[in-house]
Amino acid sequence: MYSTLARTQRLAASKLYATCYRAARQYSDKRRPSPSHPRDGQPTREDDWFQYDMKAPQLDAGFANVFEVDPNMVSITENLTTGFRLSTGHTAYGPLLMVNNTAFTLKIPPPAQDKNGTVINPLAVLDPGALRILNVARPKPELLVVGGGANISQLSPHAKQYLTSIGLQVVMSNTRFASSTFNTLLEEGRSAALLALPCGVCI
Repeated sequence: MYSTLARTQRLAASKLYATCYRAARQYSDKRRPSPSHPRDGQPTREDDWFQYDMKAPQLDAGFANVFEVDPNMVSITENLTTGFRLSTGHTAYGPLLMVNNTAFTLKIPPPAQDKNGTVINPLAVLDPGALRILNVARPKPELLVVGGGANISQLSPHAKQYLTSIGLQVVMSNTRFASSTFNTLLEEGRSAALLALPCGVCI
């Protein structure tokens, strides 16, 4: 008796499944958009609207690798006490200016004491003439990241005025953070320049 009941239940379930499947298929057929015309005079299969017509011209999607890095990009790989190690394998000593994948060492006065004995950060008395290259470089950078050594230092009023006059935004920080920010901007494809004192300059 038990086996007869089980067979009856399985048969009922099978009939219910078949009924539901037919109802779902009929509903799907009603919602399916009909092809506007048969292809090349041949009857169109019911699944043709799911397929691409490979004879039609395909548009270039224009995909790009967003993680691709310019192999010619020059960045900071290590901050040293007296200079910087570059991605090219070279080491630059002293104050550094980087623009358009080119590194320049700046010949600016070292930290000195004023008449009151206070040590002055070189950036605080920087001559605008040392930054002229930022106005003639092409492409012209849109942002200058400034690293003041171990701490944050302000630029001299004349240098700040000059950078404003040539339309450069300025971001001030310590050198370690400035180097990291500069590298990130380069990886993002931004046109940025770096002006930094070595991390050993602590004022």
